Amino acid sequence: MRKPTALALLGAALLAALTACSASVAAADVEQQISDKIGGQMVGGALGVSCPGDLPGEVGATITCTMTGNDFTQRDVQVTVTSVDGSQINFDMQASPAR
Repeated sequence: MRKPTALALLGAALLAALTACSASVAAADVEQQISDKIGGQMVGGALGVSCPGDLPGEVGATITCTMTGNDFTQRDVQVTVTSVDGSQINFDMQASPAR
C-alpha cells in the first residue's frame, strides 16, 4: 500500500514541477499585438507601445502597457491572459481613455 501512495506523491510533485515552468509572451510581442490591433484607436495612429515586461503564461495574469499616439496622448492598455494551451498563450487587451 505504501508504493501506490509514494507513486501518487511522486506524480503530484512532477506535475507541480512541470506547471512551475510556465511560458510567457515577450514584451515586444505584446507591444506589437497592441499596436496592430488597437493602435488605430489613437489620433493619427500609435507612435509606440511600451510594456513593463513579459506577460506570464498563466490564466488571469495581467500587465499594463502604455500606448502613445502621434499627438503624444497616452492610453494604458490592460493585457490579460484568457487561456493557455501548451505554448499557445491567448490574451485580451483593453485600452483606457486617453490621458
